[in-house]
Amino acid sequence: MFNRILASFSLIAAMSVGVGSAAADWPEKPIKFVVPYSTGGGFDTYVRAIAPEMEKILGVQVVPENIPGAGGQKGSATVYRSKPDGYTIGIMNIPGLTVPPLLGKKVAYNLDDMTWIGNLAKSTYAIAVKADSPINSLEELCSLGRPAKFSDTGPTSTSSVTSQISMSLINCPITNVTGYKGSSGATVAVMRGEVDATLKPISSLRKYVKSGDMKFIVTFENKPSLKGVPSSRDLGHDEFEKLTLYRIVGAPPGLPSDITKKLSDALYQAATSATVQEWSKKSKKPLEPLDSAEATKIMAELSGFYAKYKSILAN
Repeated sequence: MFNRILASFSLIAAMSVGVGSAAADWPEKPIKFVVPYSTGGGFDTYVRAIAPEMEKILGVQVVPENIPGAGGQKGSATVYRSKPDGYTIGIMNIPGLTVPPLLGKKVAYNLDDMTWIGNLAKSTYAIAVKADSPINSLEELCSLGRPAKFSDTGPTSTSSVTSQISMSLINCPITNVTGYKGSSGATVAVMRGEVDATLKPISSLRKYVKSGDMKFIVTFENKPSLKGVPSSRDLGHDEFEKLTLYRIVGAPPGLPSDITKKLSDALYQAATSATVQEWSKKSKKPLEPLDSAEATKIMAELSGFYAKYKSILAN
């Protein structure tokens, strides 16, 4: 009897060592970093800037993989359904991905179950129009005598959600023209005159304004950061400041905590590295790196925040 008990304890100990050593050996192969949009957009740009630094820290390749479709849902579902071994992670569009399940639509992911690795950036929005457009202000955009046309990738994209909520709050009639390929395609639509305006992160629109193809008419900020462009608070729309874009990195449900920590640490170290910080400064793409615990807290808070606007989004 004693020998059998001793043998059982030995087996348990061996199994424990096996599990521990497997985690300790991670990673042993390339990590897939899913971008749920086409190449060239904001999410893609951030991932391709961060991946090389994560490779240096983790010692394996970190390979960006674009899986566009359904406003980011296809790529996000790929991450959600992957094996929770740390070899598949993805950047998520928040609050875009919160809206479909909020409205009762069937989706192949559950944000409440996702493992959150960290946050890369928090982007502030702005509305821009074609450079030679007769529209020079938010008031003029809302006084066209018809719904203003906004361009976007899909009805549940973060910028589309922000457009619907913000414009509804000030009774500004709009029509979201969706189906454009990536944020760059939606922006080019404005320059072609297919739509009146687009709402995108300031960092995504800045280069088009700098080239003389577009102009800003308002930013969703508490203090104006662009010379000659009013902030939403300047116009008395303080609530717009809360409508921001988070670029949160997630992994499948059930990812072991030790692997989660390794990924979280690597993501944070990469985002705060001198190389990536310099890239951020030169490209004017702001970073707001947060660890796994902070990203998890944000996701819990945002779920309740956007639930308040369910009736607006359902229209």
